[in-house]
Amino acid sequence: MNARSPSEPKGQSLRSRLREQTAAAILDAAEELFAEQGLANAHMNDISAKAGVAVGTLYNHFKDRDALLAALLETRRGELLARMDVFLEQPSSGQFRSDLLGLVQQMGRFFEEHPRYHVLLHRLEWGLNQGAYPETAACAPAMKRELYVRIDKLMKRGIKQKALRPALADYYAYLLMGMLRSIRLYNVDHDVADFWPVDEVVRLFMEGAGT
Repeated sequence: MNARSPSEPKGQSLRSRLREQTAAAILDAAEELFAEQGLANAHMNDISAKAGVAVGTLYNHFKDRDALLAALLETRRGELLARMDVFLEQPSSGQFRSDLLGLVQQMGRFFEEHPRYHVLLHRLEWGLNQGAYPETAACAPAMKRELYVRIDKLMKRGIKQKALRPALADYYAYLLMGMLRSIRLYNVDHDVADFWPVDEVVRLFMEGAGT
């Protein structure tokens, strides 16, 4: 018993890592197929084949397509928010514009690294049958709220530094989120995969559209 005991946690850890790796492969495959084929056309059989796993293995991880799509959104959301949190935990540069640029750059890099994810967000926004995807539909408000909280944290810093006027304090985070959403919509509509003009977004936010 004593000879086996040290190996038991290692075996459990290995199983856990393998399960996580399998789930990650399934999510990557789902992201690709949902983005390329659409929410209704990417079937579980296709996703399992793309991931290189048996259909039964896929269902062991995700009970249905809705659960799979919701898990994908939660995973990517967590990755994006983690990047934002790391940035926001750093000391301010003392210049709000530089801090804003840094945060938007982090967000832009994430979407450049995950181009299919912002295609998927576009599909979700315009083509989600909420009755067929209740778990997925429930993810959207949380994502919006958590993005707002983090961006608003930076906006409050800008007001404190007198880089932003307090009159529109409650709107600044939404304004920036709307600008970034517009970039996403344009990129998807025009098949632009890897261009996020973050410098211009920050300039427009800080100075307006005038020359």
